Amino acid sequence: MNSLIAWGARFVHFAFWYCTDFMVNLANRTHTSYNEANTWVLLLLIPGLLVLLVGVRVVQWFQLRRLAAAGRAARSLPKAS
Repeated sequence: MNSLIAWGARFVHFAFWYCTDFMVNLANRTHTSYNEANTWVLLLLIPGLLVLLVGVRVVQWFQLRRLAAAGRAARSLPKAS
């Protein structure tokens, strides 16, 4: 159990520094500050992608309902002889 806790602590430490390094590099490449890059990614990009993906899922749900209804209607038609 102790090794699992130590592994988790190392993972969190590595993930934090990796994400921080990524944001610093992103800020340097876009010629902005770290805070601006953080704002773009965490307040605009991620929520925007979340809304987009939820919207795609809702559209797919409606399409699947329509296709299922069409399949049920096709099965209920009498067969041509």
